[in-house]
Amino acid sequence: MGGPRRIFLVFGLILMAAIVLPACGPGSEAPGEAMLADSPAGAEPGAVPEKYRDLVNPLAGDPEAIAAGSQAYASLCSQCHGSQGAGDGPAGAGVDPMPGDLTDSARMPTLSDGYLFWRISEGGSFDPFNSLMPSWGTLLSEREIWELVSYIRTLSS
Repeated sequence: MGGPRRIFLVFGLILMAAIVLPACGPGSEAPGEAMLADSPAGAEPGAVPEKYRDLVNPLAGDPEAIAAGSQAYASLCSQCHGSQGAGDGPAGAGVDPMPGDLTDSARMPTLSDGYLFWRISEGGSFDPFNSLMPSWGTLLSEREIWELVSYIRTLSS
């Protein structure tokens, strides 16, 4: 899918989320609580599928990847996760569970690159998450997902 068409699709999804999600009513949990529920400290919530489990970000620390990830985050993620990643974006206010807090400096470093790649790729419409997070793996390339992971890593540091 090419540039203008992809941008149109992304903004259409964002607009739809901004209109539909607030109508769902307020969530009952604090931001990120569902992501952390029933998992001991240091453990990743949910069983990371084998194809993602051992992935390591090949772009970790790359300034260009972080900059590109920042732009993608602003377009795709900030509406729910908030501009600073605290899980307090305007479209995330009415969802249950609420978006995860990507600024949690105690929790985020314990999540593997494979876990983050998995969640961005597959979204959250399955157990144990059951969230409205979209699966970006059909829209984003592998590189673009790694760029997002690179940027997200900066939010909790």
